[in-house]
Amino acid sequence: MIKLSKSSISDQSFDSEGVAVISIRNLAQILVVIILWAICYPLITTGLDAFSPFHFATLRSLIAGVSLLVAGIMLKKSIIPERATWPALVIISLTFTSLGFTGMFLAGGRVTPGLATVIANVQPLLAALLSYFFLTERLSRASGLSLLIGFLGIVVIAYPGLTEQSSNSTPVGIALVLVGATGVAIGNVIPKNIANLVDPLIAMAWILLIGAIPLTIAASVFESENTMHWSPTSIINLLVLSIFGTALAFLWWLDLLRRIDLNVLNAYTFLTPVLALFIGLLFYSEQLLMIEWFGIAIIVFAVFLASRITRVTSPSSIQISNTDKNDV
Repeated sequence: MIKLSKSSISDQSFDSEGVAVISIRNLAQILVVIILWAICYPLITTGLDAFSPFHFATLRSLIAGVSLLVAGIMLKKSIIPERATWPALVIISLTFTSLGFTGMFLAGGRVTPGLATVIANVQPLLAALLSYFFLTERLSRASGLSLLIGFLGIVVIAYPGLTEQSSNSTPVGIALVLVGATGVAIGNVIPKNIANLVDPLIAMAWILLIGAIPLTIAASVFESENTMHWSPTSIINLLVLSIFGTALAFLWWLDLLRRIDLNVLNAYTFLTPVLALFIGLLFYSEQLLMIEWFGIAIIVFAVFLASRITRVTSPSSIQISNTDKNDV
């Protein structure tokens, strides 16, 4: 059994007041992941002009998974994880990839890309709550307050679409984005239980490949084969989304999960929707209402507050029991 102590992740340090300190290297990696995630919904929106949702999601998952697996082979890593990790990998695949991608791609066209990214960022709050109940990661007052304020900002931004004051979103689109966010939130929590048992590159490869199976079935059942239109533009869009927006982004995210507490990472991900909104404004002509800008301001404040997150447990690292290592 994996036993999680009430402690910090390795390589995460704290100052004299117990405030989490992020190194320059880790911060740079976090920012790159945020940028890559911010371009995902814009790329999905563009790609849906050429591919139907389930076919598009399947292609994204397969290309990203295969690219990671090939990289693992080139780096001479063991591409077959330990048997004890497979149950967790399958669950992550069905939630993080299958459910998460379903919500993302079906929401395309129903929610503008900037707002879709904003609404999707409810997942850090969900992940924090799940980690509280299942990983014994306690939430300090500052941590919980920052997450709630960030969620409030998302609600403020989504409000005009819910009340039909804005054409930037629809209730069905928002619901689909939340479905995807729920899947991602579950998938973000479970990797903590196998982080020290499987290489993150190999884990992410199998999470994407296994998760592509239900997506393939859905594509064959609900969509016809003539819903894919290949062109140089659609191919480039697909490759950028799959390799950079998916494979590299999620690989680096798993790598960060090995070193930094999930609640600390989740607080910084609230920057993703802010960047995505500006991308939508510049490249997709999204017209934002004053209330939506107010929501952005709330999210920025949440990130500022998150920078003062205080760790409530001692700064030692997660321990994995060697006596029952195969019981996940």
